[in-house]
Amino acid sequence: MANSTGIVTASSLNLRATPSTSGTLVAQLPRGAVVEIVDRSGSWYQVHSPAGDGFVHGDFVSVVETEPAASFLFERDDLKAVPLAPSDAGLIKLPSGGTAAQKTVTQTWNTQGGLLQALSDLVALEPGAAVAVLCVESGGKGFGADGRMIIRFENHVFWDKWGQTHVDVFNAHFRFNPQKRWLGHQFRSDPNGAWLPCHTSQDVEWRVLAFARGLDNRAGLFSISMGGPQIMGFNNHLIGYEDPETMFANFSSDLRFQILGLFDFVKGSGTTSKMLEALRRNRFNDFASLYNGPGQAAEYGSRIQSFYTAFQGLKA
Repeated sequence: MANSTGIVTASSLNLRATPSTSGTLVAQLPRGAVVEIVDRSGSWYQVHSPAGDGFVHGDFVSVVETEPAASFLFERDDLKAVPLAPSDAGLIKLPSGGTAAQKTVTQTWNTQGGLLQALSDLVALEPGAAVAVLCVESGGKGFGADGRMIIRFENHVFWDKWGQTHVDVFNAHFRFNPQKRWLGHQFRSDPNGAWLPCHTSQDVEWRVLAFARGLDNRAGLFSISMGGPQIMGFNNHLIGYEDPETMFANFSSDLRFQILGLFDFVKGSGTTSKMLEALRRNRFNDFASLYNGPGQAAEYGSRIQSFYTAFQGLKA
């Protein structure tokens, strides 16, 4: 991966010989100084600067886009050909009496680690961070036991995409909490029938999606999160798809497209993004705020940290 460019945002930033506040001071960089980021070490960046080489704390450096990507990762044939699973030597062995988190990361890595490692190397990310995101979003699985892609239909998104212009029909079949829109989801196919809670099983998710697609196919697909990374259909353009139908078809056909979609979403259309920088530096709350929205960032961030820690312990 090409080096990134950063701009110092502090009034004065210490350049140190090692990635620690106790490291030898090499120089002080003024606000606006441009540095070349050559590596990352936790919250620290290793940089080339006009005042010399060393380490600076990432909280005071704004990473800027310098090399827009020519294509999205899912379009690259070489990446689609990477084996999904790791080699036998790269498999994780679950210890006796392993925790639930250890079991989930082991299953995720041992089925998807080949591609996760290749993509992580490409974007300069610790693979454990990507594993942790998948574990939080879908338990590390892209498909259910019946072979259907794992989805989640969001009533409030369907309201945004379709219901606002079809209020009576929407209100006859869908409900959500207007104060906390991700809660209180209910559905009924019969406008005179009993209301049923959503998100109780994949059968329910698919039943609601089928009904919504019957009202408006594209709006229905916009309103689901898809596969292992649980990327919303309305984000199709952000990961390189012209429409949600193609995204849905690809994600439904092969787990590889789901993993490639995760990295396209996190990386963005260039060489870096705020989301990728947060994940690189293990700022999981910041990442969750960008990936899932700020409403439950602390909860999601804590869960990502737990799976990341479990993975690091198994790979040590």
